[in-house]
Amino acid sequence: MVVILLVALGLRVNEAWDGRSPVFDAAAYATIAANLDRGEGFTLGPHATQPASNYSPGLPLFVAGIYEVTGGVHERTARLVLALLGTLSVLFTYLIGRRLWGPSAGLIGAAIVAVYPALLEYQGMLMGEPLAATLLSGAVLATFWAADAPDGDESSRGRWLLPGALFGALTLVRPEYLGVALLVSLVVLCWQGGRNWSRSLVRTLLLLAGVALVVAPWTVRNAVAFDRFVPVSTGGGQVLFAGTYLPSDGDPEKVGAEVVERHPDLFGPHAVQRLRLEQILARLAAQRYPGMESDEALSKMGKEQLWDDVSEEPLEYAGFVATKVWRIWARGQRAVMQEPGWRLFHWAIVVFGAIGLAVLAFKRRWEALLIAVIFFAITAISALLVASPRRVLVMMPLLAALAGVGVTSSWQRLRLSLGRR
Repeated sequence: MVVILLVALGLRVNEAWDGRSPVFDAAAYATIAANLDRGEGFTLGPHATQPASNYSPGLPLFVAGIYEVTGGVHERTARLVLALLGTLSVLFTYLIGRRLWGPSAGLIGAAIVAVYPALLEYQGMLMGEPLAATLLSGAVLATFWAADAPDGDESSRGRWLLPGALFGALTLVRPEYLGVALLVSLVVLCWQGGRNWSRSLVRTLLLLAGVALVVAPWTVRNAVAFDRFVPVSTGGGQVLFAGTYLPSDGDPEKVGAEVVERHPDLFGPHAVQRLRLEQILARLAAQRYPGMESDEALSKMGKEQLWDDVSEEPLEYAGFVATKVWRIWARGQRAVMQEPGWRLFHWAIVVFGAIGLAVLAFKRRWEALLIAVIFFAITAISALLVASPRRVLVMMPLLAALAGVGVTSSWQRLRLSLGRR
């Protein structure tokens, strides 16, 4: 395990030191963090194509904190700190796999996360996925730790604040995990409730209190800034509309081109090259609902679109959803994952991860239910909203731990079968 951790750390530090050309979101996070350090607030500046509030606040706030401690905007330093935190996901994967099926499963899972290329590449820019992967695996591990407390030990109730706080921090990095945290709390309530409902309710409320302690201050800030309830970030209307746009065939990268093609009166030539998706959708929203705030209009349009899809074209919409689910699980994020070797590697992780989850479910392990609920929730969110493989990237430590279970249990079964012969 020490060797795996050293390899993971070396690969991540190398990426963080050299850096990579940032994708659009990474550049936006870097801009927001720098503006925060300069005292200009949570903003992208006057020439941004969308408001900064559309971005998750967790990563830029954390990076701005690093800038404050180190005395200025030093992006390489921030990347190095994030690389150290990203390495923790490898350790957490090992601990989860070891708990589920022993040291061998943990080592296999840790090795997968240590070298998974998409996670490594994102360590070379300010992207939230590696940090979110660490927070999610840490939150799950903390949930296991809290659940291990003896039933009669009342002093251990405070343990449940830790997984709650980690899920809260994760929500600030990936807002969709607010819903996941609520589902996890239901799992805790139902699983623990079989023995003592009142004690289980207290533990569940403590977990939710941990989430609220982290998320509520930003929610209050949003209420003051926007004069409305925004739990974490805006932009929900945009992702709802893009995620329910049937002509895109489930590929969010095609939404802009399809909208331009179907509304030539709104856009001039080469609009797809000149405008980003948020600009295209804002122009469409302004035509459809003049005077209404863009995200509110897109939310309204997305709901109308979803209803029309389900009621008028249910079979086509079912195929659309299936395509989106396939998209997030069947391919890894980043171009490197489309190379044959790494594509096979990704598929092996998914297949053995499914085997591992099935084995644990057959053993009636409550941990399997917890992980399955997380996977189901994120898959459902992707099926409704934008289907990006980046969502699966956050779950890679959990998936890799399950793959370790799948490989180890399959090998044990094979040896047992050969021994009988």
